[in-house]
Amino acid sequence: MHSYQAAARNAVETAGFDGVEVHGANGYLLDQFLKTGANQRTDDWGGSIENRARLLLDVTRTITSAIGGGRTGIRLSPVTPANDVHDADPQPLFDYVVRQLAPLNLAYIHIIEGATGGERELPDRPFDYEALKTAYREAGGQGAWMVNNGYDKALAEQAVANGADLVAFGKPYIANPDLVERLRRNAPLNTPDKTTFYGGGAKGYTDYPALSNQ
Repeated sequence: MHSYQAAARNAVETAGFDGVEVHGANGYLLDQFLKTGANQRTDDWGGSIENRARLLLDVTRTITSAIGGGRTGIRLSPVTPANDVHDADPQPLFDYVVRQLAPLNLAYIHIIEGATGGERELPDRPFDYEALKTAYREAGGQGAWMVNNGYDKALAEQAVANGADLVAFGKPYIANPDLVERLRRNAPLNTPDKTTFYGGGAKGYTDYPALSNQ
């Protein structure tokens, strides 16, 4: 826990970040503890929902104790099959998680709907995202509710109209440095070049043209 706390404090106090996001999604470590497809432990960190959620909740509490809930967000992916990590019954698991997060007064809850970077609807993995948000609000959670995965302008406007506070854009923002202005004008978007997503150089990061240069 100390490493998580130190990293958060260094990000805010030393590097000048406004806040940090706890990555509890996409099959990474915290998500592996959460889900039955990965967590086969028989000790206090496995088995029941409470045990499997313990690491994620302890990490988040540790971070908020260091920098405050208002500087902390968390990312969750209830049904994404990323890295082959899945849960046999995700609804009660994630309803429990958000209820436990509610008292921490987080800046936001960031929810990936469907498969990260893929399909928004997974027929074999149904999930009620509205019920998840309701569980959070009923437990007293006041942080912004952020939705993510495959959003365009129309879907984003619909999500906000239906109660989302924030909509995350990933790949469209990589390819469009002026995404907000393009959406405002209903202008066409640059197409992301997936081959450069992890290139590490300028190509695919700083060379997409803005509207003023097209």
